Amino acid sequence: MAQSLSATTGSELESVRRLCQRLEFFVSQPLLQVRPLSHGESNQSYYVRTARGEYVLRCYPAESAVCRQQELRCQHAAAAKGLAPAPLCLNNHYQVMLSDFIAQGVAFDVTAHGLDSLLKALASFHQLSVQTPVLEPGVYVQQLSKAVVLSETDIILVTKLQHAAKCLLQLPPDTVLCHLDLHAGNLLFAQHKLWLLDFEYSQLADSSLDLAAVSLHFGLSVAQEQHMLAEYARLRQQPELTDILNDKLLAAKQLYSGFCWLWYLAQPGYQKQAKRWQQRLQTLAL
Repeated sequence: MAQSLSATTGSELESVRRLCQRLEFFVSQPLLQVRPLSHGESNQSYYVRTARGEYVLRCYPAESAVCRQQELRCQHAAAAKGLAPAPLCLNNHYQVMLSDFIAQGVAFDVTAHGLDSLLKALASFHQLSVQTPVLEPGVYVQQLSKAVVLSETDIILVTKLQHAAKCLLQLPPDTVLCHLDLHAGNLLFAQHKLWLLDFEYSQLADSSLDLAAVSLHFGLSVAQEQHMLAEYARLRQQPELTDILNDKLLAAKQLYSGFCWLWYLAQPGYQKQAKRWQQRLQTLAL
């Protein structure tokens, strides 16, 4: 996801500078430096420095259907608990959000930084109180499916996803504020702790979906998954969650893989990513 400075054109950076100059936040603090931080699948982020401070500017596509006010509420709640950089400004007209910059941060590495540090942050995030719509996996699969052209093989996979959604609904729910995009690019390790980034998809959902994301993105072994579930339940102070989550994990992994597959399938230029997630889903759905 990261893009180097050399890969970013001077005209693009000049456009970002001009954009910053139109934001009221920067009226009394001239820009000293602007450089790219990352070019993600749907958003671009830039480092902005003034004499007063260092910031991250995230730019959204104009056609995005994401509720940015919901994203802002989730990030505010996480920042209040020291789990995320503080959001400073949301401008819907220019499609940007400005946040504090976390200095000397590196992408989270489960081997170097430890799975438990991620679980600690995740358990804390899951206990935040933010009102959002509740994600219904079956409905979300249907929405994603309508945005793409599916082959007969694809339709069979979507049917299996709907079955996984029904299986998840039949088990005891654990509805919490989920992040729903827990890959290394959205996890920053700095100042001896983990910071969560990018709350674009955060909403109330079953906790098993975030735990499935952790297992899939970081390639956890069966033993690591069992440790994850037990440690997460301990951090939530609900030991009974261990068995409940264990029963839900396979369906949750199938659903998360399906979400990623269908999302990438709808994005031009991301067919390799879509194929990779489709293959994961096929393996899980055997």
